[in-house]
Amino acid sequence: MKKLLAWPLVAALFLSGATAFAQGMIADKYRAEMLPRFVSYVQIDSMSDNRAEWMTPGQEKMAQFLYDEIKAFGFPTYFSKDKYIYVNIPSNLKTRKAPKLGLSAHYDTTPDIIGNGVKPQVIKNYDGNPIVLKNNHVINFKSDPYLKNMIGKTIVTSDGTTNLGADDKAGLTIIVTLLQTLAENPKMPHGPIDIVLTPNEDVGRSAERLELEYYHPDYAYDFDGGVNGEVVIANFSADRVVVTAQGVNGHQSYAADNGYLNSVKPIADLIAVAVPTKFLPNHSRGDQGYLEPHHIEYDPVKNTHMVDCRLRYFDPEEGKRYLQGIQHTADSLQQVLGTKITVEITKQYENVAYGVKPEALGLLTAAMKEAGVTPKTQKERAGTTSAMIMAKHGFGGYTVFTGQNNPHAFTEWLSEEDMFKAYKVALNLVKQVAQMNATK
Repeated sequence: MKKLLAWPLVAALFLSGATAFAQGMIADKYRAEMLPRFVSYVQIDSMSDNRAEWMTPGQEKMAQFLYDEIKAFGFPTYFSKDKYIYVNIPSNLKTRKAPKLGLSAHYDTTPDIIGNGVKPQVIKNYDGNPIVLKNNHVINFKSDPYLKNMIGKTIVTSDGTTNLGADDKAGLTIIVTLLQTLAENPKMPHGPIDIVLTPNEDVGRSAERLELEYYHPDYAYDFDGGVNGEVVIANFSADRVVVTAQGVNGHQSYAADNGYLNSVKPIADLIAVAVPTKFLPNHSRGDQGYLEPHHIEYDPVKNTHMVDCRLRYFDPEEGKRYLQGIQHTADSLQQVLGTKITVEITKQYENVAYGVKPEALGLLTAAMKEAGVTPKTQKERAGTTSAMIMAKHGFGGYTVFTGQNNPHAFTEWLSEEDMFKAYKVALNLVKQVAQMNATK
């Protein structure tokens, strides 16, 4: 009798193993699609710009390219007026309801470094020697110890005159290849899936015009992480703090009588008082936050000077102290100098740890282990699309590795193998969530 009872379990294990094997075969089939797709993406200029009213022409071109490619897969796809790309895939499960899986990535690249005219260099069977790029940029084991793991494998760099744009075109490649896989294998079981590809992540605005009608999953995962196995389970909270001093025109030689007010000194004094050297990112590591005056602008028409500051923190109380210091200094300087000073605070992104479901990490861990990946959880001293969605809409998601390394630099590079493993993780997430029962 015991032997007879064991047979259903054996059969179930066999079917589970067969399913995993079949899914592995499917994944291997699409690996060849990924590198050419990535190379084509990085050659499209999609730098964001904080000075733009909304988005840059390059981002619009990138968005249109992605939309045309994705729409051809046949899934319900919505291209919003704000250039978000939403894909809403209905469940193909016949007998039950599963929770909704959400995946995201961003298609802009950082404005902090040249990102147009990218000339990707594909290095196959990497030999372990230093990689010398133009303008004396070098990628080697000293600067990138993880590079040692790439000997004999394929990596991609820029030519050294630009960044590469793997942040986050590796994430785009993973998600679009997943969509292709689901479209060409319609019998693969899956629950409902929401996908969003966003603009303006690198200027902190990727959730600003997000439409929850098209993206509101039960479990969200953002493909915008770094090396193999990396999972961001917590991240900086981020505020943009803009302090503006309003000058009054007049001839400086008669300022004692004509009401002339200088708008430079209040900003200079505020930086000196409210942002001492110890607050700068150079003196911050681990869980410590920082406050940095990022840039100063002068508007000759309005006669204003402004300083645009970046505030980052894990501890909300630390963030509050920084903000109180800025406001107190601004109020004091306004009283002493007579110059009108305003402080404007914009929440850019929030710690995702405040808004994820307890079982979300277990799902991701199982998906990674099935892909042969060892999860490495960490806190991220940065933010992603998930963190921006958390700030605006109150639900967070873990950030998953994509194979990008040393982003926002001329020496940025991509591991093709890690990108493929991340795709396998995404594929496994589809399966993991499809095996759950919806609670609503």
